[in-house]
Amino acid sequence: MKLLSRLTLLGGLLAPATLPAVSEIDNQEHATLERSRVQLNRTVRELVREQSALRAASGEAASLLDELEKLDRSLLEGERRQAELMQRQMEALRNLPEVEARVEAHRKKMAGQRRRLAQHLRLMYELGSQGPLKALLSGDNSATSRQGVHYYARYIQARNQEFLEFRLAAARLRNDLAKSRELAETLAALNADLTREQQQLHEERLQRARFLEKARSEEKFHQLKVEELIQAKNQLTDFLEKLSGYLDEEPVKTTEEKPVEEVAKKPVEEVAKKPVEAVAKKPVEAVREKSVTTARAESSIRSRRGQIQPPVSGEWEKRPPGIFFRTTAKTPIAAIHGGQVVYADWFRGYGLLVILKHDEHVYSLYGHNNKLLVAQGDPVKARDIIAESGDSGALDGVPGLYFEIRIQGRSVNPGDWLMDRG
Repeated sequence: MKLLSRLTLLGGLLAPATLPAVSEIDNQEHATLERSRVQLNRTVRELVREQSALRAASGEAASLLDELEKLDRSLLEGERRQAELMQRQMEALRNLPEVEARVEAHRKKMAGQRRRLAQHLRLMYELGSQGPLKALLSGDNSATSRQGVHYYARYIQARNQEFLEFRLAAARLRNDLAKSRELAETLAALNADLTREQQQLHEERLQRARFLEKARSEEKFHQLKVEELIQAKNQLTDFLEKLSGYLDEEPVKTTEEKPVEEVAKKPVEEVAKKPVEAVAKKPVEAVREKSVTTARAESSIRSRRGQIQPPVSGEWEKRPPGIFFRTTAKTPIAAIHGGQVVYADWFRGYGLLVILKHDEHVYSLYGHNNKLLVAQGDPVKARDIIAESGDSGALDGVPGLYFEIRIQGRSVNPGDWLMDRG
């Protein structure tokens, strides 16, 4: 009986009513995520500035990769402007038929109103100007006379209403005609801007192609290209080692779970003696931490080694320390595993680069993208689309995806992690 009462007490201490609301937990997690994002962005900026300062201190001159970055950034910005112009053009094209339909509806309505007003005017002319006045001033107080006065009053009221509606319809027509002209002028201006943008992009693409051809064909550039790519690889390794050193210095704390037997040996009295606050708060933290630990054990990226679906379909070739997928430009690139975006920007030698941090200090890298679809700090799930393939920052000009896997900044063979060896 004493044991039953103690168990009842323990059950009351662990009642759901003492747990924080789900929305409160969600708000706390959101605030934590935002703080983490701010700190991450600050750290990345500091590392980028540090690398730039080191390059400047070493006296490294402008290079092929710097020239390519300049061309690529200009081209990407031009493509962004072109996409924005095309979107505005499509919106104007969508709105123009609607405005024109309203203009036509107003014109038809006004045509009907004109006919009715013409009938009113003809009737007034036939009655003569003295008709209504005679009815009003005559001394006849008969029902017929009163009916005539009432009729004329209703008739004049209806005529005035027709005039009012006609004026309103005319105002709406003028407004929609102005919108129609404005849209037409906007479309003409957008078409002109789009034509200029397309011509400029064409020239920039030709300039980039000539630059890449020169870098490929001229012997003196070949050795320079090799040296610069080695430098870029070393810079990426240094950057990622420092970034991972910061991100991994405080591992996620998990609950130290004790064996079942040890817990079972604890007397019920010990649990029952604990303060209400301590016992009430512990289950939420323990359950959440235990669920995270369990999820990691079940879906750990290391446990899926050799079974991970590649970020993009197709065969690959070795490009140490990573691999390279040859794909058509703008092919969707998927995250190989859930994690967090810790870098999403341009990186010298790798173009538009995405770096994801997964569990167990594992990082995946996705380079030479044409477009990034995520930002630093974003959480991602496995198979989320994070970018579109391209050839940004690639001196060979071949579209595709450069892919790496690193552990605490150190590169490993990514082919050993993916399910399809290619």
